[in-house]
Amino acid sequence: MTKERAGSLFFLFAGIYGLIFSIELPLGKWNEPGPGVLPLFLSIALCVSGISWFIVGRPKGEKSTGIDWRGLIKLLKTPFQIVILTAAFVLAMKQIGYLPGAILYLFLVFVWVSHFKLRTAIGMAILMGIGTWYFFGKILVIQLPASGIWIF
Repeated sequence: MTKERAGSLFFLFAGIYGLIFSIELPLGKWNEPGPGVLPLFLSIALCVSGISWFIVGRPKGEKSTGIDWRGLIKLLKTPFQIVILTAAFVLAMKQIGYLPGAILYLFLVFVWVSHFKLRTAIGMAILMGIGTWYFFGKILVIQLPASGIWIF
């Protein structure tokens, strides 16, 4: 069995698992969909893609290659950086507050992950941090962790 077919089975089983549990949720009406509509359609899409990938698989003339570990590590570098920064942001947000934490988080994402220039990263981090703070804290009225340093 090729890697593509094994991956397609994973998609198929995940789709079936989601389908079983999404059927229990209310679907609602056409003009007012319920909470079960999105999981149901996502599960169906996973099942269809899993079945189609299993059927197509790898062309028979193409040889199977081994795993390129260096290429895999290079591919996973960016997601790993984002996971580390996000975990640090979540853990530190209560101590330093949402606004300074969001600005610092965005700055580090722009500099370390996206490789923006320093001035661009600072400007975008401040604008987006204040924008998200205003949207979530003032418009949606969600209580965000505050710090003693930043008074808004």
